[in-house]
Amino acid sequence: MWLVATGGLYVGQRKLLFPSPPPAELPVAQGLTRTDLSVDGAPVPMWWSTVPGAPTVLFFHGNAAQLAGTLPEATAAMVAGLGFAAIEYPGYGLAPAEEPSEEGCFAAGRAAISALADLGVGPPVCVGHSLGAGVAAAMAAEGRCSALVLAAPFTSVLDMAALQYPWLPTSRLVKDPFDSLGRASQIAIPTLVIHSRDDGIIPFAMGEALAAAIPGARLLPRNAGHNAVLDAESWVAIASFVQER
Repeated sequence: MWLVATGGLYVGQRKLLFPSPPPAELPVAQGLTRTDLSVDGAPVPMWWSTVPGAPTVLFFHGNAAQLAGTLPEATAAMVAGLGFAAIEYPGYGLAPAEEPSEEGCFAAGRAAISALADLGVGPPVCVGHSLGAGVAAAMAAEGRCSALVLAAPFTSVLDMAALQYPWLPTSRLVKDPFDSLGRASQIAIPTLVIHSRDDGIIPFAMGEALAAAIPGARLLPRNAGHNAVLDAESWVAIASFVQER
């Protein structure tokens, strides 16, 4: 039985980690422009809106979301006076791929930052929610962001797997570690960690651990659960954080 469970987790882990919803077309949104980028030879959509003289947020969504669902974040960022961009992950939504992966997510992030640079946008403020926080942290560790916001972040997929499957040798099974804690010492930009004390999916302690490990990071505790942690109050805090850098 143990071998069956171990094999099942190894084979099916990407379906658990990347439960992408059915593809949805991007809604028509005033002020947002769609651009299709090429990531590993496949089209990957990004949408964006810049504000002259204002920083631009590059948003990375969570594992059960998709680009078409980022309109609330786009609206909140633009209301706060920030530019906004978001990229799809290969294997999600309108971005075809055999399956999502850590490296595919990272490749999309790099492509988005390069595309913004081509538009004359300097290094963006990388903002990630849940799984997206793992992508944002990796981009920051590579020196590609001007500031970093991690919302409801995990320390790593390894730690989450060990928490959920303590009886399995998860350290030898995980294909996509998203090791944000391991990258923490390489992050040398202003960082804000937003995490709800009542997060029922990713423990608040993981956000605390990342805030403690990233040099100079600030922790903003909330009580907004997991999916709603990036509400209007958090976006006001993000705008303030960005403007005071």
